[in-house]
Amino acid sequence: MWWTVAGVVLTTAVATLGASTRAAAWTLAAVLVACAVARAVLPEPGPLAITVRGRWLDVTVQAGLAVLVGVLGTLLPAQ
Repeated sequence: MWWTVAGVVLTTAVATLGASTRAAAWTLAAVLVACAVARAVLPEPGPLAITVRGRWLDVTVQAGLAVLVGVLGTLLPAQ
């Protein structure tokens, strides 16, 4: 759970400390990719913060959200 919280804190820090919105979106996408990989490779029951349903459903949702956030981050205007 602490790694997930650290990823959210890192993303919030990137967003609030003057970095671009793209950088914050890409940071969140990277955190989601890391969560998807962790969920895919760690043994059951898996990390509690990212274990919701079945392994492959969790991995698919997290990877899909990573792609979506990455694409939206690319489409955001640079600030």
